[in-house]
Amino acid sequence: MVIAQVLEAAMLICFGLSWPINAYKNFKAGTAAGTSWQFILLITVGYLAGIAAKFASGMINWVLAVYFINLVCLAVNWAVYFRNCRLDAARLANKQASRIIDSSVNTLLIATDGSKASLEAITFAAHAIDLKKVENIEVLSVAESTSEISAARATEATKHAAETLEHAGVKASEKVCTGEAAAAIVGEARKTDANLVVMGSRGLSGIKELLLGSVSRSVSENVNCPVLIVK
Repeated sequence: MVIAQVLEAAMLICFGLSWPINAYKNFKAGTAAGTSWQFILLITVGYLAGIAAKFASGMINWVLAVYFINLVCLAVNWAVYFRNCRLDAARLANKQASRIIDSSVNTLLIATDGSKASLEAITFAAHAIDLKKVENIEVLSVAESTSEISAARATEATKHAAETLEHAGVKASEKVCTGEAAAAIVGEARKTDANLVVMGSRGLSGIKELLLGSVSRSVSENVNCPVLIVK
């Protein structure tokens, strides 16, 4: 009886060792392409049937622990599979969006305040859109007060954004204006007849933005063109 249990456990271990390796490889690959969910489902049902057989026959012993360990490894594989499916879907959506954007954008307005979210929006736009096909690209930063510090911060933000675009082989004009951020961005988009506004989902305003409302949300609700908000 003991030998039979050892042999059964050895069989389960031999099969089970492949699952952590498989999960790691699929996680690193970041895509569900080539992964058969039907096969994973078949193995999962097989393990569950084996556990059910143990209970039905009254042969409840330490080998059950090996079954459950294998089920945990399979659960990790399921989690990686669904995560990779989401990544594949996001890549497909971005690709489709890029095709639509590339064919319609002549004037692009990029709003920045120098925050991490703004810089991420610029980097995303540089990779998701063929900016070299866009005729006019303007980088805008809004100084919300007339102080020299606010103006200097806005100027530095536009300069940094323009340099980021220049590294991607794209030239952009820079503009700094004073006023309420959302209203200024909407006004500039209308003035330049922008086909698209790109901006980050969060800026540097912190609690102030939480209380007064999201700048990006206000822009998207009032501007007359699509707004690409990068989170």
